[in-house]
Amino acid sequence: MLRERLKNILSRASDNTVEELLESVIKPATAPSDSLAERLLNEKCTPNEIHLALLFCRNALLMDQMQSPDGQNFKTISKLLARHDRITSFLMQAMQQQQEQAWNSFQTDLLKEGHAHLLERSTTYWSQKSKITLYNYYNEMQVSVSIKLLHAGEEGCTTEVKRDLAALLSASSDGRSAYARLPESELSIQLSVEEVTKNTLHWRYGEFLPLTREKRRDARVQISTPVHINLKSSDQGEWNGSVMDISALGLGLSCRCDMPFQVGDMLTFSLTLQGHHVSGKGAVCWVHGSEGHYRAGLAIEQNRESHLRFSNEVHRRQKNLMGELKLKGVPDCMIA
Repeated sequence: MLRERLKNILSRASDNTVEELLESVIKPATAPSDSLAERLLNEKCTPNEIHLALLFCRNALLMDQMQSPDGQNFKTISKLLARHDRITSFLMQAMQQQQEQAWNSFQTDLLKEGHAHLLERSTTYWSQKSKITLYNYYNEMQVSVSIKLLHAGEEGCTTEVKRDLAALLSASSDGRSAYARLPESELSIQLSVEEVTKNTLHWRYGEFLPLTREKRRDARVQISTPVHINLKSSDQGEWNGSVMDISALGLGLSCRCDMPFQVGDMLTFSLTLQGHHVSGKGAVCWVHGSEGHYRAGLAIEQNRESHLRFSNEVHRRQKNLMGELKLKGVPDCMIA
């Protein structure tokens, strides 16, 4: 009767799957296989149906326990109940993992389809314009060039060979890649050099990236040699870290600490720039990281002195970066 009831509840499950579920519940020596939850889901049994079937098994065991005439049978059924509860927990956790994997796979496929559609629209746009603008970042400074587009396909595109491309590629980390902004979107796509001939250069499409840097209101430069910074909060918390990048309005920080500050915290800071002591206040606008190593953004509380000091520092470092880019052969017209 129990087998028939389970089959009625799990109507889409195969006889072998129902038999394994039943045996894993009522036979102490039989353990459910790791694939049981996956098979139940693949056979289109819903989580509610599976949970209902397990509850029915438990109720059947409870009825046997209540009708048990002797203590020995009572102990046996009590062990079976405890085992049933463990199996239920195992199966429900396994089903949750299976569903999460299926959902993640669905999201990944959906994202790929969306990116493919966006790329198709973008290649059509580039082809109509017969031109594509490529860019790189050299320590947060944008270097870009507009070149003639010869062909745009599904896997990559072909452009003319232009002298400025060498300067553009020299600003990339690997010397073989650049980025193109996808029209009407908040994404860019990485392009990698695949083949070069005398007159053409073929690029292969790479990963999609958000245009986070494009949203910054002020120029920002990376600091090759980190500058030490001391941070303090109103509740006597204190941290030491390094300034990784700088703008007239904020600082990018790296800190090693056990208990980081939180977004929205107001901190006082002190550091030294070009031999001058600089101090002020700033609000934490983001924090990322774990295990004692954190990156954070600090929006500086503006006053005339701090704004002038940081603006001059950014300008000085930009001049140094422009000098480095010019040594690489990058013309002024390519540097944003």
